[in-house]
Amino acid sequence: MHMSDARRNGWKRAGVNPWARALSAWALVSALSLSWSPSALAQGETTGERLVENKDPLNRTERLDCQGAFCVWWNSWHSACSGEYCFFDTLYVTDREGHVVSEHANDKSPVGQYTHEVRFIAPRRIEILEHKGPFNHEREIGAETGVDPSWVRREVWNLSSDGKTLTQDPKAVREPDWKRQPQAPAPSRRPPPKPEVPSLKVPVKEAVLAKARAACESSDGRYPLHHECRRGSCVLVLSSQPEYDELSCRQILCPVLVKGSQVRALPLSEEVVRLELTPTEYVFTACDGPYGSLGSQLTLLRARPEFMVFSGTEGLHVEGSEPYPVREAKSFEAARALAPTVHAYTRFHIPWGRDAWRDEHDLSLAWQLMRVDGQLRLHAEVDDDVLVPFTTGTGVHSDHLELTVSRGRTRAEAFKLGVLLAPEGKLQVRLWQREEGGKKRDVEEAFAAARGTWRKRERGYEVELDLPLDSVRDPAAPLVSHLSVFVSDADKAHKQETLMGHEGSLRFWTEYPPSLEEYQRTLRPIE
Repeated sequence: MHMSDARRNGWKRAGVNPWARALSAWALVSALSLSWSPSALAQGETTGERLVENKDPLNRTERLDCQGAFCVWWNSWHSACSGEYCFFDTLYVTDREGHVVSEHANDKSPVGQYTHEVRFIAPRRIEILEHKGPFNHEREIGAETGVDPSWVRREVWNLSSDGKTLTQDPKAVREPDWKRQPQAPAPSRRPPPKPEVPSLKVPVKEAVLAKARAACESSDGRYPLHHECRRGSCVLVLSSQPEYDELSCRQILCPVLVKGSQVRALPLSEEVVRLELTPTEYVFTACDGPYGSLGSQLTLLRARPEFMVFSGTEGLHVEGSEPYPVREAKSFEAARALAPTVHAYTRFHIPWGRDAWRDEHDLSLAWQLMRVDGQLRLHAEVDDDVLVPFTTGTGVHSDHLELTVSRGRTRAEAFKLGVLLAPEGKLQVRLWQREEGGKKRDVEEAFAAARGTWRKRERGYEVELDLPLDSVRDPAAPLVSHLSVFVSDADKAHKQETLMGHEGSLRFWTEYPPSLEEYQRTLRPIE
């Protein structure tokens, strides 16, 4: 079966030979692979044969949707492999009885690793929605960047009248203005710098080496791999093997920080096995990928090795909030300039009421969260073609926002707020639900701690909601809280039609980017 260039390149960027560790994976799944050989994928690999649904997770054949004369099916087959993706996908077009009309596999298949939904939007027009989620939700090749790296992609494909050919229609999808990247500058004619090899730039004193080995809780079997000093501190990286192999998962690296007579190991959450050096960064890679391959990365500043390297947030647009860094400033205007903007604008962002939603002009959401001293402000902009403000009743059947807060890492206490568009541009904030000790109960009362306003926009409305910081953040666990932000649409009065938005977590860093120690505290198991 086919391995796409994108997957090969992904492995190559991470320094992994795609087949270097295939033997260990093969021992685990060889029997399965024999059972699920390509000829056994489905009963319809030959045109005209009939597909049968099979929900086995290692060899799934599923009918996705039908319209007009045709249906679309998806087959996902597991194979022995090494890397972050071990499935090979085929899209089938059949008649209404499931007889195969055409097969779209390998480079011709529009479905793959990140396909979330395939459906007909017209008798011979197929929409494909792809989604790649937050980094820490699954073990995969990549680096923590401090913000949610999720993305959503929508494609539209036309099916020929005989059902045998699929052709992408790039003009059918117009990406939002915020998602369009500026033109990249012309590539430099200078050759890229050569990769820097770890080395002992500064000799290691025996006393320092002994302290470093003690800090790493190791015997004399630790070998100095890299040692350099900047701004009065030094970084010494020890290796468990005398010969360094950047592709090996057997060696263990231990970086330590040396300041004067103090020597301490840097608090890494995973055992790292690889060190890459850029002009400004240390990039440590752990062997936590699928089938024991290289996986997650942690990046530190060479000039400040106690601090993470995170993405800048100024002007940043993202498609998820897992996590979301809450930036602090002296004014809300300054804090808003630092705050990333989170967007919900596709069917993927709708947990309820998908069939009632037409497109991003019907309903879409963009929001930011910012902090000044002990106050938080949510700024939300909603595109909504029919505005239904709150008048009477509970407000659930008018246009509104729904916020669910879980304070602290244990999520022991949670509550849900309804943010209603009351008359005269005022917000009425209602407490709709409490959760204590794992038990939820519905309530209906004012949430007096919240204040805010709303106003109409050319297409929809925008909201400014202020909340006390301690209503969202647990003083006993101040670094992490969980927040969902959803907008509810009610184009017809007295009927809630669509709920769109995000579930995520907030990071209240002391400074941004955070120190390595503070970052690691957010990853510790809940006690």
